[in-house]
Amino acid sequence: MKIIILTGKFGMGHMTAALAVKQQIDNSHFNADVEVIDWLDYISPRLANKYYSFFHFLVNKGRKIYNIRYRLLENKKTDQKPDLNAIFKKCFTKLMDEKKPDIIISTLPVCSQFMSMYKEKTGSCIPLITCVTDITGHSEWINKNTDFYFVGSPSVTDKFISKGVLPDKIFETGLPVRLEFLNNDFFKSTNSKDLRHILIMGGGLGMLPKTFNFYESLELLPNTKVTIITGKNNGLYERLKDRYQNITVLGYVDNVYDYMKQADIIITKPGGITTFEAIYAEVPILALNPSLQQEIYNAQYIQKMGIGTIIHGNSKQCLEEIEKMLDYCHLDYYKSNIQKLKGQLSKYKLTKVLEMTICEGNTLANNGFKNIYQPIREDYNINEKISFNIR
Repeated sequence: MKIIILTGKFGMGHMTAALAVKQQIDNSHFNADVEVIDWLDYISPRLANKYYSFFHFLVNKGRKIYNIRYRLLENKKTDQKPDLNAIFKKCFTKLMDEKKPDIIISTLPVCSQFMSMYKEKTGSCIPLITCVTDITGHSEWINKNTDFYFVGSPSVTDKFISKGVLPDKIFETGLPVRLEFLNNDFFKSTNSKDLRHILIMGGGLGMLPKTFNFYESLELLPNTKVTIITGKNNGLYERLKDRYQNITVLGYVDNVYDYMKQADIIITKPGGITTFEAIYAEVPILALNPSLQQEIYNAQYIQKMGIGTIIHGNSKQCLEEIEKMLDYCHLDYYKSNIQKLKGQLSKYKLTKVLEMTICEGNTLANNGFKNIYQPIREDYNINEKISFNIR
């Protein structure tokens, strides 16, 4: 069986999700050839580099424009056509002819859109599974020829249903994380109460505060060790490395789970995948000044579920929030909520849904899925009410 996972590097969340899904399938008990394809890189590596550079520029310098576009399309009609579809749809047909997949899994909206168009045009019965990589009900994820949706929370399910998606097509699997995060024995406390560990991450694009005041404040925290992962922000890495005695600065790393293992709290831009990695690592989250619209929704989810809080403001206000969370009474509260949520997610593993979906193959006989997986909605013990409506 040939499985293609389509993705892209708009940030690293989509690609990280794709690699996590591949890892979980490879570790499952059935024989499947799984390939992850960066859709833009497949079309043209040169074009991909230009697109990704522009996206990086947009989220760093043009966030207002990005958010305006996001909101305009958020509650528009579903089954949206991808940008430049007249040009790229031929490339997609070439991809399908070349790879001849039995199943398509998409972690990027545009890939789901192209696959839906391909199925419409050709009458193909190849199953399309869309894995939504943020806690969002954005219309760009919804296409009429998608067979299954993997989503992170009941709020996304509710939003999708309100937009016409059949409940039987939606499974609240949580967002996919690497196997290292699914090892329940891996994350055991190695810290003493005499020394606290803070992990700061800016995501794949390294979107972290640029002013020294923030880091100087962290340096002054007593009995605290700080590790900063700057991702691909090489400029910030060069500015911060070896500057502070109690702060360790790293660039892009592949073993984030090693650092989460030792952390008491994580300060980060609240990407969807990072949020669920923290849940599985049982580490409370301080969502750092969320500015992109999907980050804002992810941060709302963090706060509503009681697994962390949001930091807004200057370095002094941030420091106050950090010190408040590091109080062990607060840590216990957040960790208790995380453990409840993690316990629910562990009952409905993405791999179980994937295995059942793949075993069903092209028949898509999913009548039994709802009865098995829908109870997760009733099992949530934490009140989650998030509105995605733009006012």
